[in-house]
Amino acid sequence: MAGVTPVAALVSKVAVGGTAVTPFPPNIAGAIMQNPLSPVDQNLSPAEPLYVDPTGATPGSTPGAGWGTTFTLYPGQTWAAIPFQSTPTTVNAATSGHQFSAVYWFPGP
Repeated sequence: MAGVTPVAALVSKVAVGGTAVTPFPPNIAGAIMQNPLSPVDQNLSPAEPLYVDPTGATPGSTPGAGWGTTFTLYPGQTWAAIPFQSTPTTVNAATSGHQFSAVYWFPGP
């Protein structure tokens, strides 16, 4: 059985609120992302939702953006990416500097 190699996400912060970032590239073996519960861990005050789209589409950054292919990760929630999805995962938030935790892995040789 082949192993996997976990690596840090391509990004772990929405640098500019309202501008989506891409933490996971396509064709990964799996991933996990968490929107931290604590405002300190998000680097915000107060804590806010994170908007995630596994289809590569650009998610919105305000309440009501969680529809269609975009879903909302509320503070403290975690999402496991779809193994071997052929699309990148995109993330957005309302506030600049919103930090999140994320790691993905590649299939082994």
